[in-house]
Amino acid sequence: MNVRKIHKYVGLLISIQLLLWTVSGLYFSFNKIEKIRGDHYYREVDKSNTSAGHDTVEMISKNNAFSIILEKTFLTPLELEVISESKKGSEYRGRNLPLYKVIAKNIEDTYINVYQNPYSGEILSIRSQSWRIWDFMWGIHIMDWVERDNISNIFLKFFSFLALITSISGIFLFMRK
Repeated sequence: MNVRKIHKYVGLLISIQLLLWTVSGLYFSFNKIEKIRGDHYYREVDKSNTSAGHDTVEMISKNNAFSIILEKTFLTPLELEVISESKKGSEYRGRNLPLYKVIAKNIEDTYINVYQNPYSGEILSIRSQSWRIWDFMWGIHIMDWVERDNISNIFLKFFSFLALITSISGIFLFMRK
């Protein structure tokens, strides 16, 4: 098999990942991270107001958790779930457990997950469908499809190196004609 055929087939293989990198990169560039993080759901609240309290030994009540969300966001809390076990690739990955997961609705009646510190009531993150799409695209972009956190995984390194070699060999083959 000659160098041109090898380049052709390796180029075809790498072009699939290059397409995925390009599509996910375009998605990132056209969507503001503040919207993905749910910043638009927060109310302007006086920062000196400490109604969320400080960490205590006991978990705050469901009513207290809901009232904090009503006070600090434009969301309507519906249900509360206590999360005490870590799950790979979850919306709350990297957070200290336990957590409150409060299922809420926005003004368009879309379900939004709000993650709260169960001791202080502090809102740690807001997760919507926009965030889930972003997270999926991020997993594709960094080639970590399960946990979506490891940007130094072997697949990313291998395909990045292969893309570099394919690009350089393509330029060389073009010049060599």
